[in-house]
Amino acid sequence: MNPFPKTPAALIFHLGFLLLLQTVLLTMPGRLSAQGPVGNQAGLVAGQEITYENNIRDIISLDCGRCHSGPTFNLMDYDSLKTFVDNGMLRAMVSPGGPMNRFAGNDARTIITWIDNGAPEKAAPQPANFFTPHLNAQELPAAGAGGFQPDVPPDQVTYENTIKFILAKDCLQCHSGTFRNLTTYNNVKYYADNGLLKTLVSRGGQMHRFAGPDSRIIISWVDNGAPQ
Repeated sequence: MNPFPKTPAALIFHLGFLLLLQTVLLTMPGRLSAQGPVGNQAGLVAGQEITYENNIRDIISLDCGRCHSGPTFNLMDYDSLKTFVDNGMLRAMVSPGGPMNRFAGNDARTIITWIDNGAPEKAAPQPANFFTPHLNAQELPAAGAGGFQPDVPPDQVTYENTIKFILAKDCLQCHSGTFRNLTTYNNVKYYADNGLLKTLVSRGGQMHRFAGPDSRIIISWVDNGAPQ
């Protein structure tokens, strides 16, 4: 039995049906490509805020890491990726019609939603008491221990009763060495007096994302003369 159509009209119909079938198969969710599964919405959890740490890091690694983990448009860390968010390039590349849309697949929607939400690195911290450093229970000294005083009014915050504990938690992992050392009052006061500390922890400053709600306490302390 001859499996091929015998007339030109039947042949055209047969070829058209095959092309339609191929199109349907190629656009089905979960199709496979050379880059792996497309549209897998990597790391998404219902109700979870889309952040770099929760979702975007894994999406970028899966969809983009093959070509963008070296010196050319490196996307493998938050700060590098945020540069391309801020200049609009990431959105343009993964949007429909962009050259990277075919690699991102349905993940492009997650990336664009993340950008529209401000491209957060981490989930927003829980609301903190304005006057109390947001220390974990394991990190919080007992009242009076080492000078720590909980619930200090803003006009009574000092380096000894509040600020040094905030800095120990938020800053000293990187600033306990020779670079902008913040381990002593005199060092911190120097950066308070020259305006750098306030600039860095203010909204938009490089250290604001590390200080979080504590930045308000630091700024208030600086504005009050940074008392020891």
